[in-house]
Amino acid sequence: MTMPVNATRAETEAAAEFLKGLSNPNRLMIAARLSAGEASVGDLEAGLGIRQPTLSQQLAGLRDAGLVAARRDAKQVFYRLADQKAARIVGVLSAVYGLGPIAGRTPPVFPQGPSRSSAAHGASTFARVLPFPDEGRA
Repeated sequence: MTMPVNATRAETEAAAEFLKGLSNPNRLMIAARLSAGEASVGDLEAGLGIRQPTLSQQLAGLRDAGLVAARRDAKQVFYRLADQKAARIVGVLSAVYGLGPIAGRTPPVFPQGPSRSSAAHGASTFARVLPFPDEGRA
């Protein structure tokens, strides 16, 4: 399948910057884990085997790239995928490379704009976004 090239320079640069945020194996592992839902820093450290200094550095890179968002609860910090765009990209990578625990379900995210109806979430919606980058099907 060929896709018409009609993206602007700014759009392609934004996409390249977004992908740079995932271009480290540790950041990609973190994003794949967060595709299953929110996790604390301690959970990420234990579950992924990434030591705390490296984990903090990679989480900062993911935050800077806009891929993850954080919330503080007392002394713990919890991370989640920041938006549907990040969830979709991680979903495609997971489907192609078997990266993460999201088999057949839409990763949970915090909505950035108006919320979608509950019917827009679930395995059938996730299946429709897999033919990436065809944005017209989602």
